[in-house]
Amino acid sequence: MCKNNDYINKAIVYISSILHEKVSLSPVEKQLINSIPVAFSQRFVLYRSVLLEHDVIFAFADDNDGLTPAQMKRTLNLLENKCGCPVIWITDNIVSYNVGRLIAQRVNFIIPQKQMFIPSLLIDLKKEKTIGTDITEVIPSIAQCIILYHIEMGSVEGKQAEELSDIFHVSYATINRALRWLHDKKLIQLEGVKTKRVRMIHTKKDLWKIALPLLVSPLEKTVFSDIKPDNGLECGINALSEYTMINREDRDMYAFTKMDIRNSEIKTDNKYGTYRIEIWRYDPKLLTHSEVVDKLSLYLSLVNHEDERVQIELDKLIADIQW
Repeated sequence: MCKNNDYINKAIVYISSILHEKVSLSPVEKQLINSIPVAFSQRFVLYRSVLLEHDVIFAFADDNDGLTPAQMKRTLNLLENKCGCPVIWITDNIVSYNVGRLIAQRVNFIIPQKQMFIPSLLIDLKKEKTIGTDITEVIPSIAQCIILYHIEMGSVEGKQAEELSDIFHVSYATINRALRWLHDKKLIQLEGVKTKRVRMIHTKKDLWKIALPLLVSPLEKTVFSDIKPDNGLECGINALSEYTMINREDRDMYAFTKMDIRNSEIKTDNKYGTYRIEIWRYDPKLLTHSEVVDKLSLYLSLVNHEDERVQIELDKLIADIQW
């Protein structure tokens, strides 16, 4: 719960300055407080207000008490049902990789001085980036693969571009672009004059945490087929069931590259088929010795899943990793 009046006042000043209108607070009536579960009233400090001519409830909280984005969505929905108006979570403590998950869940939130996302009122504003610090392009697939390979398979410390080209079965130019991207984002260093070698500057655990906001889902497209493709790796919920206690789904699902499917010549459909086939941006076989996709790629492929049970198991998946 947030009881810091100074923080609350600063948050209101931020909202007023961004939306160019006066924002005032009034305490939520005691009758409403008594009608909601104690766990909710202890987690948030609630105030009524008016935003862009709409009645709203501001829910101030120092943190999310470990709630996943899906759990936060469910919590705020329950509050909205009681309050009869949009509820907006205000906090300055949202880890960067959860921001995208909250947006995917359509959660109303404000991070003062940084971001205001209120889909209920069609508001999506971000702090302007300082020139030169914005991430203007998506991480190259091989750059992501290099990071995950280093964490899960084997060190790339001291490797040259030619060596990495052999490991990842791509051209020297592709590896060189990936290494320059990683160096530019300060995830690695490149040492040497003519022949550059990779120097890893973070522990594996720190590398994952620092890189996570830049990483994307490996899943490019999902198709279906009545023919079971050969040599695929289990992916999706069924892969998660191999690592956690979550139940398998009835439909088998396998991960492949686009080239794998093209070479297999099996007929696929965008909607119908016995087997679910995930087309990945990089070869999932590069990151595992088993018949199941690797844990970190799996996490990235499911991180925006709407099922709360999936989010809980994903958090356990990462927590149990021996870095």
